[in-house]
Formats: sequence, C-alpha cells, structure tokens
Amino acid sequence: MAETSRNKHNTPKKKLERRQELPKLERQKHRAQKYRPEWEELDVFKKWLKPGPNEFKAKCFICDSILTAEIGVLKMHANRQKHLDAMKMLPSTSKQVSTMASFVTKKIPTNVQNAEVKLTGFLVEHNLAFKTADHLTELLKSIFPDSKIAQQISLKRTKATAIATAVIGETEKEVMVSKLKQNKFSVICDESTDISTQKASCIVVRFRDEKSKQIVSKFWELTKIFDLSNPDLNNEGATGKNLFNALIKSFEQENVPLTNLIGFAADGCSVMMGENNSVSSRLKEHCRGIVIMKCVCHSAHLCASSACKELPRRCEDLAREIYAFFKSSSKRQCQFAEFQEFLKLKPHKMLHPSQTRWLSLVAVVERILEQWDALKLFFTNKWLSEKLVSTEIIFNNLNDPFIKLYFNFLAWILPKFTEFNKFFQSENVVITSLNDKIHEIYRDILLCFLKRDYVMKHELESINFVNEEMWLRNEQMYLGVRVMNDLKNLEISRSKLELNKFFSVCRNFLVTSAKEIKKRYRMNDPLLSKLHILHPANAASSKFRESVPSIFSLIELLPRVVQMDNMSLIQNIDNQWRNLPAKFNELDLTLPIDKFWSELHLCQDYRELSQFALDTLCIPHSNAQCERVFSHVNLMKTKIRNKLLTKTVNGTLLAAQHIKETGSCIDFKPSDEMLCKLNLSMYKRINTSSPESTAALNDSDSE
Repeated sequence: MAETSRNKHNTPKKKLERRQELPKLERQKHRAQKYRPEWEELDVFKKWLKPGPNEFKAKCFICDSILTAEIGVLKMHANRQKHLDAMKMLPSTSKQVSTMASFVTKKIPTNVQNAEVKLTGFLVEHNLAFKTADHLTELLKSIFPDSKIAQQISLKRTKATAIATAVIGETEKEVMVSKLKQNKFSVICDESTDISTQKASCIVVRFRDEKSKQIVSKFWELTKIFDLSNPDLNNEGATGKNLFNALIKSFEQENVPLTNLIGFAADGCSVMMGENNSVSSRLKEHCRGIVIMKCVCHSAHLCASSACKELPRRCEDLAREIYAFFKSSSKRQCQFAEFQEFLKLKPHKMLHPSQTRWLSLVAVVERILEQWDALKLFFTNKWLSEKLVSTEIIFNNLNDPFIKLYFNFLAWILPKFTEFNKFFQSENVVITSLNDKIHEIYRDILLCFLKRDYVMKHELESINFVNEEMWLRNEQMYLGVRVMNDLKNLEISRSKLELNKFFSVCRNFLVTSAKEIKKRYRMNDPLLSKLHILHPANAASSKFRESVPSIFSLIELLPRVVQMDNMSLIQNIDNQWRNLPAKFNELDLTLPIDKFWSELHLCQDYRELSQFALDTLCIPHSNAQCERVFSHVNLMKTKIRNKLLTKTVNGTLLAAQHIKETGSCIDFKPSDEMLCKLNLSMYKRINTSSPESTAALNDSDSE
C-alpha cells in the first residue's frame, strides 16, 4: 500500500503542483546538452546531422533546420513527415549523399564555384548530355594535376542538372520577370510534339530590353499539354481552354501583371485563332483591346501549298523519285558524280522535298534544274542498261519539255513566297513593313495575269481577279524569263494542246495564290496600315506631317498601350509627335527602328512619344521564334535523351538563352546571384515528385 501511495503521490500532475509550490530559486534548472560528434556515427543521424551555429545546437542539412542538441529532439525530428519526405529526395547511393553533405559542410572557394557553373554552361550551350560531367570532371583532374581549382571541382550529372535548371535557368527567369513587370510585352505561342511523344506548348515573350536597346523575343516557358498528374487535362487535351489557362498561369505564378500584355501571335489553327473557344477569343475577353496577329510566315506557307495543288502531280513525283533513287545508295551517288564531273557541274546532292513545308520545294526545284543535263544523261544510261521501271519513269519525265517548263515556272514564282517568308522570320522589328510587303506580293501576282491599267487604277481590296474580262491572253501572261526562253522551243510551240494546258495551270496557280492571300490578309487593316508612321524616315520628316499631322489615330487603336481615359498623356504624345521634325538633324535615320526610338528615349523632351513607339513595336509579326525553340528542343531531347523531364528542358533552354546573350560559354561569367543559389536548396527546386524523378536528377541518356 505504501508503494502504491508513493506512486500515486509522484504522478506528473502532483510533481507539477509540488514544483509550482517551490520558490523560483529552489527549482532545479534544465541542464543544456552540448552537441556530441559521435551522434553523427549513429545510423539514424549520420545521413543528415551536423553541428549547429553553437555548441548547444545541431543542424539538419537536409531540411536546413536548426535543432536543440538533445537526443530526444533529434529523434523526434527524424520521425517528422517533412524530414522523411526530404530524405526520399536524396540519391540512393551513399557516395552521392556524402558528396552532397560535403558540399554543404565545406565552404567551396568562389573560383571553384565559377568553374563548376561555367562547365555546366559549356554542356548547356553545346547540347551535351549532363552525364558527360561524370567523366569530364575526372578528366580535367587527370589533365591538370597541378591545378588546385581542377582538383576541387565536384561536378557530376546530378549537380550539373541542378545548376543548369535551378541556378542559371532560374536566374534568367528572374531577370525576365523583373523586366516584364516594368515593360509592355507581347506573347507568341505554338505547340509541338517531341521525340518522346510529349506534346508541349511553347511561350515566347517579346519586349523592349533596356540593356541592348532593342525589341527582343525570349523563351519564357514550355508547358506540358498532357500530364500524368492531371487526368482532367488529359481527357480534354490541347483545347483552347487548357492552352489559355496554362498561358495565364505562367504569368500569374510569377506575379507578372497582365495589364502589360498588349499583343498575341500564333499560327492560324482553330484552337489558337478560332472565333469561339480559342486562345485568342479568350484573350480578347480577358485582356480587352489586345492585338491579335496570325503568323504571316505560316500564312505564306499555306498560300503557296494551296497554289501548288494546281500543278500536275508529275512535278512533285519526279522530285521525290529522284531523291529516293539516290538517298540510300552510295554507288549510285558516285556514278552520278562522274556525269556531273563530265558536264563540269558542281557535285551537289539531290534534296528531299518536305511533306509539310512546301516552301522548301524551291530549293529542290533549283537543284534539279541545276543538274538537269547530268540527270538526263545518268538516267538514260540507267534505263538502257538496267531496264528498271523506276528509271524509265524518271527518264520519260526528264525528257518531257513541259515538265521542265513547269519547273522553270516554279523556280520563278516560289521565291516570291520564300523571300516574303524569310523577311518575316527575322527577330528584328519588321512589323512596320508588313502591310507594304503584303501589298507588294499581292500586286505583283495580280499583274502577272490581269491587265495593268485595271490593277494600278483600283484599290487592291476592290480588285476582282476572277473576272475573266480583265485577264491577259495566254501569250501575254508573265511567267518568268526562263519560261519565255523555253517557249521558243519548237517542240513546245507545236504542241498547242499541251501548251494551252500549261498556261491554264499557271493561271490557276496565280489565281489561287491571289485568293489565298486575300483570304488571310486584310489589305486595309486599320492597325497595320498605320504602323509605317513609326518608321524613322517618316517620323522625322516634316513633309510626312502634311499627311499625318497627328498620331492620335494610331493611339486609339492601342488602348492597352495608352489608356484612352488618360487624355493628358495622349496630348503630350501628340505634341511631341508634331514637334519631332525639329530634332531631325540630331537623329541617325539609318539606325534600326527600335534603336532609333531607344536613342530618342534618352531625350527628356520626347520621352512619352518614344515610350509609346517602343511599346507598340513589341507587337509580334510571326511565331518563328517558337519554331526555333522547338528546333532547340529536338537537338536537346534526342533518342538517347528521351527521358528528360519538361522542367529540366525548361531550365536548360533558359540557361542556354542566358549564355547566348553573353556571347558563348567562354565569355559567360556567373553572377553573384547564381553563386548565392549554388547550395543544397537547388536540388530541392528540381521537381522529383513524379515517377520520372530519376531521369530529372540523373539525366538518363538512354531509353
């Protein structure tokens, strides 16, 4: 009973009551435990424990937490869910763990950190697998045994991936975020499927870069369209709703104000540019007054491909059959080279006509015409010696004078589209020339088959090119000097039926081209027809003020650049426009248009006008930059690197973009911000929650 009474008396509640009855000075103080290094040898602690900032503290370098140096506290921390989740993110091998631990515990010299970041930049710029770092580091140590920097470098695939994504790439993204928060910008979008059949949407932003004094287009983000973690998204697919939500989310999560978004460009597919439930229709509702532009390069391609459908199929078949005959046989190529040498022609190979890019046909046509005589001799010899059906078909087509006539026509007409396309694939500011270039190519095509007086005396929008009364006669049509020269051939001139068919096909080609151009472009577009105002020669001309005394007509078309309720600002812009010719002698009109206005922006008297001009010039004209990004992805994500995660690709693209701005990996100098990010937390910022986490960290370069 006494024992029971004693135990009852010593319950925690009784002890607490007795302790409270004691004076403060009589209470027994808790003895602080000092950190004991032998704890690091225990299995439960050795993977994450290190000394804290003083002798009474410990640190978990996995969670980056400071703990009281008591065994109970440490065990409690080891069982917490946050710590357990962090431990799962560590690579499995003890070697990698010890490497990461030493990375944190040891202070790495700045010159070594610079070397590691620059080596990663080298891998990124040249699209080398991060797996290369495993041998590269050891190779450098063996080559330079007397170099202290080389001997201290600790860079393997995991660390290289983290540096590219969470250090260089993240720094580049932060710089862009700060610029987009301060400047008006436009968005360019496109979607594509890579080698691993992952469909992604590419987002590029176009804005004024104060450092370079230019309008630049920069990669912003690559978003997955189908995601294992989002079944609802997978069911809907690449709808306008999902693409729009991904676009808006990419800016909202970085706190970039959408009030700065003034323009949007994409190709003409319905999911992007449809009247209902598309990305553009949602942007019009969400961002009132936004400028929507269809990619002029895609439109030119569609115009050419539609017109080429009017040609006889034999023309395209001949190009494909010639390429197919040579592509897999080195013997045939060597035999053909002998005929080229005999005729003193350049030893060029035959080109492949693309299935999807009709504008690539012009290079194929030019190559076949260049090698026409050698091809005729070669296939004549092949047909006579081997009697193959394929060689007989090619032989007959090469000896048909009308087939060559069609090729000569294509060699004249297709460059009109390719030169237009090439001009607007530029990253420079060319949108001010878009309206004039469209008028130029449209008028040029009309003059080939319509009466000149009718074309020159009427507005292009009102011309009826299907009116046969205004058509030129067959012999009056202009189809290029090569065709004119070939028409002197007696064999051609005597075949009246074939000749009339040739003229009919060429006329249909020209009519279809004109129809497609008019369908895709507005000849009197209210905005495009006024952007030539901002050209330096016009802006600085007193004579030009006679036709455009005020810039208000352009301002009211761009409410997202200048709000219409801010009349005082609009008046200042207009006053500066009217007074600008007075500055004529001080301005260099030969400068590119964006640099011209950037130079003028330095002048306080024209600050508002130049700012308006620079914001307006951010409106995109094509989505060629997105195509370049996808080309970069194809170089990076190859058959043997198909497991790269989208987040890793994102960070690598941003890193490559940053290095390109500096010139090359040789000129690239890691900033202080990058060196500050070079710590253990960079591993945590790599998403490892998906089933493909191993690929994200280790950059698996094999299937």
